Amino acid sequence: MSKRDYYEVLGLAKNASEKEIKKAYKRLAMKYHPDKNPDNPAAADQFKEVKAAYEILSDKEKKAAYDQFGHRAFERPDMGGGRQQYGGFNDFEDIFGGAFGDMFGRARGGSQFGGFGQRPRRGQDVIFNMDVDLEEIVHGCSKVVELPIYEGNVQTTKKLNIKVPAGIENGGKIRLAGKGEPGANGGQPGDVLIQVNIRPHLRFTREGNNLVCAVKTDFVTAALGGQVEVVTIDGKRVNLKVPAETQTGGKFRMKGQGITDRHGQVGDLLIQVNIETPRNLSEQQKALLKEFAAL
Repeated sequence: MSKRDYYEVLGLAKNASEKEIKKAYKRLAMKYHPDKNPDNPAAADQFKEVKAAYEILSDKEKKAAYDQFGHRAFERPDMGGGRQQYGGFNDFEDIFGGAFGDMFGRARGGSQFGGFGQRPRRGQDVIFNMDVDLEEIVHGCSKVVELPIYEGNVQTTKKLNIKVPAGIENGGKIRLAGKGEPGANGGQPGDVLIQVNIRPHLRFTREGNNLVCAVKTDFVTAALGGQVEVVTIDGKRVNLKVPAETQTGGKFRMKGQGITDRHGQVGDLLIQVNIETPRNLSEQQKALLKEFAAL
């Protein structure tokens, strides 16, 4: 089966910039990554196709050869007879000169063809999405993840211990240098990029380093003043002093009860008080309320 055009694979025009090529690769690699598509066997083939396209188009020399000759620049026809078995390979050398000799030497099998050496090539970065709970980023945590790593066309699994720093923002990235896919021809391995996604919390939301929650109180406490119990994200129970004549939706601040970010800045806990209307009132209670309303 013939290969698809590499620009078509990445959804790009042939005049795409390096930045556009890299952006398209990252987007499609995340989309088709086998770890994100466990129920779709075809995703692994699409992932490999995207990776192959990026390896050619991200290399200036390979891209120039591909733009001129397409897939033929890297194909090896099976024709007997020594060096001539590679057909147009010598023509490529004549056309492009020594600057491209090393590139074609690598594509055709290395130094055995005219003494061209193989350049070291850095391994690909591995991008991984990791979900954490809001409680886990308040103090930081450690997670063990299993990452799919490709060595050539063979997929292996690597276990890594990830230290999630306290206060990391939603979508923040953790870089593990040298933990990605192995390099070729003695090249350095790539990196692992962990993107941290914070799961929504049932009671708390985050605004910068501040945590926001809501508590209920009865209208008597709101009218006369008193205390309302608040459960912090750590599970501690603290009392919030509510002044008299507090209106529903009123907000109060508890200093230092928020999130400490990676720069040591500490947020607060912002509490919204909602007044709860009583239900199932007795006749006597209704009468008293009517009397209060009349006063």
